[in-house]
Amino acid sequence: MTQRPIVFLDIDGTLLPLGPGDRSRSVEDPQEWRAQSNPQLAKLRRAPGYDLVRLGADLVWATAWGPDANDVVAPILALGRLPIVDFDEDDGVPVPDGLHWKTASLVRYAAGRPFVWLDDEIRDLDLQWVEAAHPGSVLLHRVSPTSGLTEDDVATVGVWVQEVAGPPVPEDVPQPLRAIMDARYDYDDGRGVAFEPHPELEPVAETGWWFRHWTGNPDVTGQEFRPFGQDGGGGYVCSWMIRPGADLADQPVVYLGSDGDVALLAADAWDALWFFAHGYGPHDIPSEFEPGEQYFQLEPDRVVRPHAELVRAAELLAPGRRRPMEQIVAEAPAGLPGLRVWVDALCR
Repeated sequence: MTQRPIVFLDIDGTLLPLGPGDRSRSVEDPQEWRAQSNPQLAKLRRAPGYDLVRLGADLVWATAWGPDANDVVAPILALGRLPIVDFDEDDGVPVPDGLHWKTASLVRYAAGRPFVWLDDEIRDLDLQWVEAAHPGSVLLHRVSPTSGLTEDDVATVGVWVQEVAGPPVPEDVPQPLRAIMDARYDYDDGRGVAFEPHPELEPVAETGWWFRHWTGNPDVTGQEFRPFGQDGGGGYVCSWMIRPGADLADQPVVYLGSDGDVALLAADAWDALWFFAHGYGPHDIPSEFEPGEQYFQLEPDRVVRPHAELVRAAELLAPGRRRPMEQIVAEAPAGLPGLRVWVDALCR
């Protein structure tokens, strides 16, 4: 089985572009440079953090920032708390002349796993030394310190990861969700259903990235929800992983809007299949911005029509679950915590 690659991330000159004089100031006063008050941190917002989490690799800090990387940088990029290479473990270990001070430590940390090193200080000697000392596949990619990490840099890494690890293996999707995800929905300029299903379940790492932004909480992992589609405005339709030990099909289905509103659509995937089969979408039921305060405004031209393809699927997969949409939605909260209250407890 192919090992999942590691991507070692530097900060100064890699995620954080450095203009003239910036590097010297960071060296002279590292505490001030690595503080949340450093105005240069605004440059981090241009770093392609979302593209990094989509690489299908394990991100690891490889930087002199140490724990400050998680406390200061990770929340800005919504990366979550990442593992950190402890360079102090190699204090006293001789380093060949001209070799970067990180190089031997990264080889030790990788322990044979394939890895990428993104840094602005990589030199030819580092590449030669790693190729001789490391048995696995490696990509040492030098980033321009003036531009910092670009989308082109990440694309290069993405191609390498795919070549080494292969494309991600899709998860098994339960039948009712697969039927919802395989169907086609016609928005019809507001008269139809505003729903765009994903071809596969969104990877947890990607969910964690946007959910950390959505909640402002750097500690959420993305395991709380499994998105399988979006509306046209960036809101997500997800399985809510609230029932411990239950299969994905038995988890409730919810909507998380891009404006912060939430709605509980169905008690499980089987009811969700009938919800969509009746011709409804996430915008057709009231949502909450505050606990107990519901907002609802149906599109003026909205026309609800049964979705023939999904009706056939629902009659085959869940014939005993057919009920009107209003009953499906009304019965969904039974035995569940309030979605709005539960989400608000995660927000910061």
